[in-house]
Amino acid sequence: MTMTEKEELVTRWIDGELSPDQELEFKQLEEADPDFCASFKAASEDLRESVLSGFHSEMEVPHGDFFNSQIEKRIRQSYAKKSESSSVLSAAIIWIKSPFTWVAASAFCLLLVLSNKNLDQGIGSTVVSTYSPDPSVSIVSAGYNEEAGATVIKLEGLERIPDDTDFSVNHIVSYDRQGPPGFVHFYNKQDEVVYIMETDEYGLPNVF
Repeated sequence: MTMTEKEELVTRWIDGELSPDQELEFKQLEEADPDFCASFKAASEDLRESVLSGFHSEMEVPHGDFFNSQIEKRIRQSYAKKSESSSVLSAAIIWIKSPFTWVAASAFCLLLVLSNKNLDQGIGSTVVSTYSPDPSVSIVSAGYNEEAGATVIKLEGLERIPDDTDFSVNHIVSYDRQGPPGFVHFYNKQDEVVYIMETDEYGLPNVF
């Protein structure tokens, strides 16, 4: 038996991979040359310990919190995508069974009939529907303002807003794509970051 064959046989014995025939062959080798088997096994164990001691198994991952948050986000998106079809179907069934749906449909049909009747008579009108969730706030008037070019609703009961309040702080005047791919920074007129938008793998924007 050559030295290479001996080393291979002892290596298989150390790793516990001997076949029945090789076990008989190893026993013969161990009886004939016990010093070689013992020294080869000791050298193999020293080499293994040296490799394990140089391997940092507990090395800290850089920016671990960021990667963990991204993994959790992808899991939530995957779960939401799978349950989207079933949730939409359930919502549709509940909406159809709801008695409020039929009330709203009846009201819409009545409004459509009345609107057609007014059109036949050549009479035009503007309908504004208003609702205040706060009982302390009342709606004085609501209608289209030609000077403002928009619908203006006048309220009573709200606290007065200071005249020096600057509403332009969130007015976006510029943006750039600096930073990681998929991130866009939006700036106001003071060149301050107002929003940061990230586009995920599904093309959906996340603003923070």
